[in-house]
Amino acid sequence: MATDDFSDPHNLQPDDQPEIEPEEFGVGGMASAEHARKIEETLRGQPGVQEVHADLARGVVVVKFDARRTHVPDLHDALGRAGYAPSAEPQR
Repeated sequence: MATDDFSDPHNLQPDDQPEIEPEEFGVGGMASAEHARKIEETLRGQPGVQEVHADLARGVVVVKFDARRTHVPDLHDALGRAGYAPSAEPQR
């Protein structure tokens, strides 16, 4: 029987297996290696994010994350708060 634990909104159990999902999306405003580093740092700070690679040449970021702990809109929101614009298309 699951209990409502509001400190853990996803109600994860210790034996739950991660649901790792890859996602690739464009990021507007990624114009330098420093921007790419900040984007990676921002996304790594989000719950459930396992891997991040910002590809400056292609204008995209690739993220692998645990879908039980975060969702793509959450990642987009984090980038927006950091001053970047996520998009469906690569941004060069």
